[in-house]
Amino acid sequence: EDGYRTLFFNLNGQTRAIQVRDLSIETKKVIHKKAAKDGDIGAPLQGSLSKILVKAGDTVAQNDPLFIIEAMKMESTITAPKAGTVKAVHLAEKTMVEQDDLVIEME
Repeated sequence: EDGYRTLFFNLNGQTRAIQVRDLSIETKKVIHKKAAKDGDIGAPLQGSLSKILVKAGDTVAQNDPLFIIEAMKMESTITAPKAGTVKAVHLAEKTMVEQDDLVIEME
């Protein structure tokens, strides 16, 4: 389902198993870019983006709400860690996200 196969091998008499990406398999699961830079704001937990409150070009102050994520019937509002400008919104509302998936990029 994820495009990985389990590879078993022996090393020093012990059986080992690792996950290897199989590029010959077409996957239906979407993998989003992860938040890596200083201005990247990612999803703090797995869930659904129920509402995006900003758009590209918006100026936000520290602690202004950016988006709302819903997980297990609970909503969490994610706020801006610092003042700045929203450079890009990478995901749309109702998108299922994993932890650390990039949602908003700030300058």
